[in-house]
Amino acid sequence: MSLYGALFAGVSGLAAQSSAMGAISDNITNVNTIGYKGTKVNFQTLVTKQTSLTAYSPGGVQSKPRAGVDIQGLLQATSSATDIGLSGQGFFVVNEAAHPEDGDMFAYTRAGSFKVDSEGYLQNVSGWFMQGWTLMGWDNSTQASKVTVGDDIYMKAYKDDSGDTSYINDNIVSATHLRPLNMNEVGGTASQTRNLRMGANLPNGADVGDLFKQPVTIYDSLGGDATVQFTWEKIAQNRWDVEGIPPEGAKSMHLKKDSSTIYSAMGRLDFNGLPQTTGSMSMTINGATYTFETDTGTDGATSNVMYTNPSSAANTGAFVDSLAADVNKAFNLEYNSLYAAGGAIAAADDLEVVVDGTSYTFSNVGASVTAAVTALNSTSSFTSLGLKATFNANDIHIYSETAMSFSIGTGSSGVFAQGGWTDPKTAALADTKTTDGITYAERLAGTNSMIFRQRDATDDLVVAGLDTLDLSDGNPATKQGQDITNSDTFTVSAINITGGTSEDAIEFNGDGTPKEINVAYADVDWANGSEDMSGTDSVGVFLGNLNLSDGMTQLNGAYQLAYWSQNGAKFGNFAGVSIGTDGIVTALFDNGVTRPVFQIPVATFVNPNGMDSLSGNVFISTDNSGEPTLRTAGSAGAGSVNAASLEASTVDIGTEFTTMIVTQRAYSAAAKIITTADEMLDELVNIKR
Repeated sequence: MSLYGALFAGVSGLAAQSSAMGAISDNITNVNTIGYKGTKVNFQTLVTKQTSLTAYSPGGVQSKPRAGVDIQGLLQATSSATDIGLSGQGFFVVNEAAHPEDGDMFAYTRAGSFKVDSEGYLQNVSGWFMQGWTLMGWDNSTQASKVTVGDDIYMKAYKDDSGDTSYINDNIVSATHLRPLNMNEVGGTASQTRNLRMGANLPNGADVGDLFKQPVTIYDSLGGDATVQFTWEKIAQNRWDVEGIPPEGAKSMHLKKDSSTIYSAMGRLDFNGLPQTTGSMSMTINGATYTFETDTGTDGATSNVMYTNPSSAANTGAFVDSLAADVNKAFNLEYNSLYAAGGAIAAADDLEVVVDGTSYTFSNVGASVTAAVTALNSTSSFTSLGLKATFNANDIHIYSETAMSFSIGTGSSGVFAQGGWTDPKTAALADTKTTDGITYAERLAGTNSMIFRQRDATDDLVVAGLDTLDLSDGNPATKQGQDITNSDTFTVSAINITGGTSEDAIEFNGDGTPKEINVAYADVDWANGSEDMSGTDSVGVFLGNLNLSDGMTQLNGAYQLAYWSQNGAKFGNFAGVSIGTDGIVTALFDNGVTRPVFQIPVATFVNPNGMDSLSGNVFISTDNSGEPTLRTAGSAGAGSVNAASLEASTVDIGTEFTTMIVTQRAYSAAAKIITTADEMLDELVNIKR
């Protein structure tokens, strides 16, 4: 029994050493294979149970290969930006298909020698495709997993085949939550602004009413750049207002405290040239509809109808000036005037106006509404008070374009007598009026554009009739009239923030940090064919954190912009990529713009040595390895990504040759056991002879 046992023990030694030699040969042949993990063969005894105290039953030996998957290889520098190596634990996630479907295998590798294939996908030398998280500008959704790059915020998401945004769950290995990186899809794309950050010092020593303007650039969904001008106005100590002028090509811009609370709003009209004399645009102001005809006529001859004749304008700018004056007048009639029914006016009627406690009497004003208006506006003692008079059908209005207070005195008679005046803003009888001094509509200097401010806390401002404003060639006279979704109307919503127009944008603490901020979003209604910035596409506006000096501040000194940034990008041709240690792939464009487009995750395992290896230098998870956990590179124990480098094989050729010699000697010794046992068996057989 022992003799045959010795023979089989020698055979087991041959088998074990053959296994070791196989591992050595694999290791040596893969000494230059990127990311290869060497295998070491250990041995364990095979013990036969001893049933005799006087005889020995030999057993043998078994080989136990052990893959050193968790051993770090040396990183070697390369000249390719898409070569990547891992320093630390973890694996790149790859798939046998560029766009995985059901049945396509996910695997894990350290072989980061990726190149761009014919279709633009990152593929390593073994034919496996890189998988990871695509990045988009954060749309302010709470469902999104956010990624902060510098001062900008992105999210792990992508647009599906139907154009809807799909949010990525960043710990699921599936075709839904992991996407390939395609270089061809990066080039030529544009990204709209989704987040705007601004920090500046507003001078503590500024006087109430001082203005400070700050233009910033944003990008629409088509990659077009546009300028938004923010104007800060000091309204009281430690309190500031802000308004945003809509960019060219936009219908309106709303500044919001949250998704539904509007702090400030403004509309805009950009004229492409002089309209024909057939236009009839309307604005609903304070619930009253005013019509602005591009023709000859007398303002107010018909109720709420005003005329601006383009034929009498020297150029488009002059026309816009005249139209803005009429629109501003309409606003003032609604918000800053008192009116009396003048149908029964008599030449003997007197008007007494009280300003700052002083009474001013205007006797025998006129025998008709038009005569009274002409007489008052040609009287310097009336106009020097900052007052103006106008008629609207049979009503006579007294109003002011400056901030002041005036009242109808007891010396007024006839239609001008106290008790006969109405405040259009409240539709109630009133003899006293305090005006706000706001310029509601104006032409932007150096442009053919008009802006108009919404200051109503109740009624929306509705603009209609844009499709009646045409150039002589039949094309729309305004950029807003070119809107393919609605070329006729748009709405500037009412100011619904608590406190209305008296609420401030920022209130500061005594140390110059913000105490309260009421502007956090900006909505832009575009007419240039791009997507509106509203809802989930609203622009997030960061002006600082409360009680911290990381944004807007109020300290002594001059107005000083500290920083501003936004995460949109205009159109640019793709020029290449850079990869950070956190796995973020940043696209480089030939216009100098850089934009994060992808993040490479790192998959970690509880027992990486328990993974099964496949051809192509990849591994798959098993029950022994556990399921993968996807992590951001460089965090939570995951290795960091090193661009333009590759991880070398962990095989040391000197060690392998030394092991080969030992293995060879062990194999020879095992063979000697077999030959010796064979000779002893021959002797045993010869006894019979």
